[in-house]
Amino acid sequence: MADLIITNGKHVDTSAIAEYTLDCAWGSGENDFELTVPRLIDSGAYVYLDGSECGGIVDAMEDQLTSGVSTITYSGRTWHGVLADKILEPDKGKDYLTVSGSASSVIGSLISRVRLDTVFGAVAPPDGDDPTIKTYQFDRYVDAYTGLRKMCAASGLKLRMAYASGRVNIWAGPVAHYGDSIDSDLIDFDATRTWKKPNHLIGLGKGEGAGRTVVHWYADAAGNVSQTQSLRGVDEITQVYDYSSAETAELNQKTREKLQDLQSEGDVKVTVRDDANVVFDVGDTVTARDNLTGITVNATISKKIVKVSGGVLSVDYEAE
Repeated sequence: MADLIITNGKHVDTSAIAEYTLDCAWGSGENDFELTVPRLIDSGAYVYLDGSECGGIVDAMEDQLTSGVSTITYSGRTWHGVLADKILEPDKGKDYLTVSGSASSVIGSLISRVRLDTVFGAVAPPDGDDPTIKTYQFDRYVDAYTGLRKMCAASGLKLRMAYASGRVNIWAGPVAHYGDSIDSDLIDFDATRTWKKPNHLIGLGKGEGAGRTVVHWYADAAGNVSQTQSLRGVDEITQVYDYSSAETAELNQKTREKLQDLQSEGDVKVTVRDDANVVFDVGDTVTARDNLTGITVNATISKKIVKVSGGVLSVDYEAE
């Protein structure tokens, strides 16, 4: 197992630790770490596994003294969490932030935009050509990590990071699709199939009472979304989408997107066991099939959890 590198508060390497306990996660909904080591660490220090995506900034510590024995646990943001704490704002006078170009130049400009270019350095993929980001429009005031991931996904890419030589290299690489190459016995899923889904969504925007902006969007039996209604009576399932800050154009866009999201056939929880002998990245896809029901699940890796204890490293994944 690789040593954990620890810097001082000025981010100069000071030590390499072999004995430590680490719980580090990144992806959807969780971008932080907890670390227990038998030494003191400066506030704001970096901790990392060299050359990997696992690491971050020390933000807090907890000291537990029990029967004269002190246990110090440090916590903080992963590199992904650092990005998640920044917001991508539109330029003054613009409704949206839009980008296009080579991935390294686009990511570099966004990193500079949120003033993290002293921490991150945008590079081309270590093992491939620099891909192209098609014209992409960010959601308004989205956090930088979510925005970068969604931007990459729109071009069939995934966001990657690795700490090396004093900075976090960041790049976009192609998504890996693991289908028949992964034994289905190593992928567990709990799938709920829903045949009848909401098919009429009423979007409520700006205004009050009779003056409030209202839009209607419909889905047909095949899940196609438009402003033409085809399902009525008992087959019509209606919901309200409240987006009180939106003007008509934005309300139409968001209501349409929301109804499209509701056309999913059901809910799926997927667990990829760490004995799959494959190292996945957030954004990669996996496939599993139940031969009894014929249900095939295609899932995207949404979270990666790295744990180190007693010199043993384990990796767990969550998918959606």
